[in-house]
Amino acid sequence: MSDNGDSDTSSTSVDNNLTVQIARALASFLSKSAIFACGGAVPIQDRKDDETSAAPVTIRWDSSRSIKKLTLPLSLDRNADRDARLAALVRDTQPAGFGLKGKDVVDESYRKASKLDPTGFSTNFCPYEAGIVDAIAQALLPTRTAKYHGVRAELYKLNVYRAPSGLFKAHVDTPRSTLQFGSLVVCLPCAHEGGQLVVRHDGHSRTFDWTGSSDSVQWAAFFSDCEHEVLEVTSGYRLTLTYNLYACTGLGQLGGNCTALESQQLPLYEEVKNALANPQFMPDGGTLGQYCRHAYAHTTKAGADTLPQVLKGSDMVAHEVFSALGVDIRIRPVLDHITNQDDGCGPLDKKFHKRDHVGMGLGDPVAVDSYEQDSIEDVYAEYPHSWEAVTWLNGPRHNTSSVEFAYLRYGNEASIEFGYSYCALLFNVLSYAKRVEVAKAEGYTLE
Repeated sequence: MSDNGDSDTSSTSVDNNLTVQIARALASFLSKSAIFACGGAVPIQDRKDDETSAAPVTIRWDSSRSIKKLTLPLSLDRNADRDARLAALVRDTQPAGFGLKGKDVVDESYRKASKLDPTGFSTNFCPYEAGIVDAIAQALLPTRTAKYHGVRAELYKLNVYRAPSGLFKAHVDTPRSTLQFGSLVVCLPCAHEGGQLVVRHDGHSRTFDWTGSSDSVQWAAFFSDCEHEVLEVTSGYRLTLTYNLYACTGLGQLGGNCTALESQQLPLYEEVKNALANPQFMPDGGTLGQYCRHAYAHTTKAGADTLPQVLKGSDMVAHEVFSALGVDIRIRPVLDHITNQDDGCGPLDKKFHKRDHVGMGLGDPVAVDSYEQDSIEDVYAEYPHSWEAVTWLNGPRHNTSSVEFAYLRYGNEASIEFGYSYCALLFNVLSYAKRVEVAKAEGYTLE
């Protein structure tokens, strides 16, 4: 794919119609920004030296005559009366209402649950320490303003949905501030069945099923304008901590190194997995490309050293998903396409329409040798690059380009001109046969 020959066998205009269709579907999926919810799991380990896990969750609450304590999962609670303590916690909660026309209403046909307010309990669980808040900041934080790059999670309630028939019908939350952009639901490690959280937005739907598990803290976060519901709990107790999410100042550097974010929960994951599983999609392999939707300092050495850690939004999501599916990823500068350049030397050879000049690596701008008789093709040829056929999922955003190289341009007087590049994610898609082998080695199947 990256040889410098003139052959049209690996052209950007992919001959395989199905490959084009699937690439367009992926591009359409990205362009609709269908990333409205994310989630994951943090295992519970009773070991202080394990930085990838959370400690057992302790809850202390005000009872009628004393302060009581419960540890979850129950298997790690050393008190003989742990089942009675769980029942006491449920008994000490109050009916949970919902907002209706500015009032708090209790109606068990619409919501059957109970709650404790933050003033009535405390817990050692911290979503910041678990890495959840940082994961949300990069995967879900809206890009409506450059002022806020972080997330503040404010504890709102402890909720209990118990069998039989604990539920919350479909609804949309009302933001409590102009800076509130979403909600976080943390499911505590307490065995139950049912109670799936279903989140819907713009024709898309995500279901978070936490049934049966009592050895990890599981979570989901979603935008405030998402419709969501809790399906009926059929067995046990579904205990959750809910948080309001607010945009705040902060800095995220988690791309490519985020253990708390579960790639399988991202909506793009299934789309990419299905494409890779299709034997007619790039059967012989090739290169998919995504121009970064956000601007990065990719033409400086210091900025290059921060990638992929500072990827954000859909850039980070694409990187995480393709990486989780065993696809090799390169982050490279791609020159502003040569067909956009006009040096007055007439039309370019058709071969230039079918490939891109991909830089050999990120870093500071370089100087390119040029001579009086050189055309723009000659100048581009002097830039250190590979000449590649890329199937692009999107087009470049002009406000994300940066100076990549400088050269002398001759006319009546010599002048210094500049070539520009865009930061891009290049996904090296293997042949179908090799994709199946990689999937098996990574512990999942494509078929």
